[in-house]
Amino acid sequence: MQFISGEISILKFDGEIIFEKSNDIKNKAKELLAANQVDKVIIDLENVPYLDSSGIGVVISLFKNVRERQGELVVAAPTEKVEKVIRLTMLDQIIKVYADVEEAKESMLK
Repeated sequence: MQFISGEISILKFDGEIIFEKSNDIKNKAKELLAANQVDKVIIDLENVPYLDSSGIGVVISLFKNVRERQGELVVAAPTEKVEKVIRLTMLDQIIKVYADVEEAKESMLK
């Protein structure tokens, strides 16, 4: 996972987000968000080929974490497989999903 800090911070995940990895990913992401006190976050899923229900749980947990601090979190650049999981779980009804990071940034700056 890569963290890019700024007015809008980016959490860039790499690899599958599945049950075996989900707690480590979630905890590391929460630590990064807390340490940097960010209130606008983009989760970049461009390099995530797959996520299961645990991965969806990670995204929801981070969304709640940011919202508790009155912040905003969106998802960007999901692969085709990941986008399908997002739609099937209706995560896109709760969290905004954008085609790429630039589109997400533009939306968050409005």
